[in-house]
Amino acid sequence: MNVQERVYQALRKDTALAGLLARDRRGPCIYHGRSPDAGSYPVLVYSVVSDVPALSADGEEIERRVTVRVHILTKDGAADAIEDCVMKRMKDIGFRRAQSVEFAEKNMFVKAIDFRIGTGVEA
Repeated sequence: MNVQERVYQALRKDTALAGLLARDRRGPCIYHGRSPDAGSYPVLVYSVVSDVPALSADGEEIERRVTVRVHILTKDGAADAIEDCVMKRMKDIGFRRAQSVEFAEKNMFVKAIDFRIGTGVEA
């Protein structure tokens, strides 16, 4: 299972998180890359934003560092409970928070959180 799939499965299986998000016909609104014009909020959007070599030996990459960014999009800026669930799930699969930023975009609030993990090249 690749990093994107692991992140999706971890977020998707959290029933508390699912209860805090808007739903579409497939379930809780958790999207990879970008969200469709959901119309309903809050939603999560996640993507791999960096995948770089972290350790090499004899010209071979042994380990890499992967950064996944999770955007929490809300209409009212109330993202704390969602953030708590996301933090727990990402920690459960080995990620650590690297940074976060909040901003307003058009008519919604966005909290972007970067998570990092070191992984072997086969992952």
